[in-house]
Amino acid sequence: MADDDANHARLLAAAPGGSAVIEWFGFAPRFHDANLAELKLMNGSAELRLRAFRMTDQLDERGYFVCDRHALVTLRLERVSGIVLEGDADSIIADLVISEVDEPQALSTCAGPVPGDLQITMRTSVGLAGEIYGRDLSLELEPQ
Repeated sequence: MADDDANHARLLAAAPGGSAVIEWFGFAPRFHDANLAELKLMNGSAELRLRAFRMTDQLDERGYFVCDRHALVTLRLERVSGIVLEGDADSIIADLVISEVDEPQALSTCAGPVPGDLQITMRTSVGLAGEIYGRDLSLELEPQ
């Protein structure tokens, strides 16, 4: 898992807009408990919009963890080379990891990702899970 964390952080920081996301949250987020607000697939690109926050180690008066740093984070991939998604579109993210494809992958719907493509893997608490593959990742941060 440590290598996954380091690679995820490196790829996030290298993407345009990634350093602003890391600065806002104070670390390279994996978007645990973020809501998938929108998923767009259009003209060879994919866009995921997440309603995200940072969970602190502080407790409120009811004993719940205090969440701050709320933001709408948009992840964009260009030149999408594969999509494998399943589940309900009403989604809460358990974990989102960005990694690099190192071997060609055959998908039933297209030629599939090739080495050098990026892979966004979404694991879910509820709803949609899977992978989106492509090139040219960029991020946008809208503090809420």
